[in-house]
Amino acid sequence: MATQSKTAGKIKTQITRFSNKLSSGLKKPKRKFLHQMIYGIQESCDIKLVNIGRSLVEEISLKKTENRLSRQINNGDLTEFVGRKLTGEAKYWIKDETVLALDLSDISKEYSKKQEFLALVRDGRGKGKIRKGYWTLEILGADPRGDKVVPLYCILEIYLTRAKC
Repeated sequence: MATQSKTAGKIKTQITRFSNKLSSGLKKPKRKFLHQMIYGIQESCDIKLVNIGRSLVEEISLKKTENRLSRQINNGDLTEFVGRKLTGEAKYWIKDETVLALDLSDISKEYSKKQEFLALVRDGRGKGKIRKGYWTLEILGADPRGDKVVPLYCILEIYLTRAKC
């Protein structure tokens, strides 16, 4: 039990250190939001606000926590800012021998009827069927002689020229 507690403490410290680097330059509410989102996603293994809110274990109601997180999401996109920060941090780890891995993938939404901007994607779960969904692109840098993997770029592509689904 004590080992689990130590491990949890180390992980929390690493998340805090990472989110502080990532959010430097933002105002305090956005810094707190970014930290809580990173921690909440890691803790809950989910991206739903209600589950992220549960994992934060705050003294206010879950509904208030969810409303605050939702308000912060709608209060400006952090994608460009976070992308620049990640790239800025990663440049110190990228060397001539670093392997760059490009992963073009998809998120299949086969049962979705009303989501906007769905494109035709090939189901990546081994079935190979064409389904409705979204394209993703991720670029990672990996040290061939170590265990260091650095995220360089990640985006969910939503094509405004909708394919007929």
